[in-house]
Amino acid sequence: MVNELIDKIRYFVPVLFSEEDRLIFLVVMTMIVMLPVFLCFLRHKPLVRGTALIIFAVYVIGNLSFTLLGRGGTGSTRLPAFESYRQAFNLDLGLKEFLNALREGPREALQYIHIGSRNAAREVFLNILLYIPMGYLLPFMIKPMRYSVIACTAAGFICSAATECAQLRYGLGYFQLDDILNNTLGCFIGAMLGCTLSRVWRTK
Repeated sequence: MVNELIDKIRYFVPVLFSEEDRLIFLVVMTMIVMLPVFLCFLRHKPLVRGTALIIFAVYVIGNLSFTLLGRGGTGSTRLPAFESYRQAFNLDLGLKEFLNALREGPREALQYIHIGSRNAAREVFLNILLYIPMGYLLPFMIKPMRYSVIACTAAGFICSAATECAQLRYGLGYFQLDDILNNTLGCFIGAMLGCTLSRVWRTK
């Protein structure tokens, strides 16, 4: 079972991400995850918070550069909801049958998914990854968010929606509901990890 899941992941990763993508992801996730966790074990709370703030500031600049500041005017366009998913993935089953397979476990569901468009699938996953750092770092910086995955996720949703609205208003890209959903999912994943670790850090 585990070997089959690993084989499926090995199929997706090279198809979706270039070597540059994987290297950037590895470096960023190492900085975001390992450094605060390491400092947690050293019990230096001010240093943890200050480090999280610095990393968060760098992350925000990078996020804005990727989503707004680094883009030229392309005109305002709205894309249909779930269009990126339809382009990105092909299902051997209907949606209802796929959801039933998903209840049996990720391995069962993954065997029915195939990449339709590499670029579309890459955009889906990168938009999820883009907001994982936000969800992860917020609990380290803002005390009330330490106890609320929902609050962290809501913050990610608001930021993502604001970004999409800005792209539409100033003609800097496509307005996509899919991007908001992917960003929010990424923030939720990061918040689950960040809230858990920030509570551990607080008790040290």
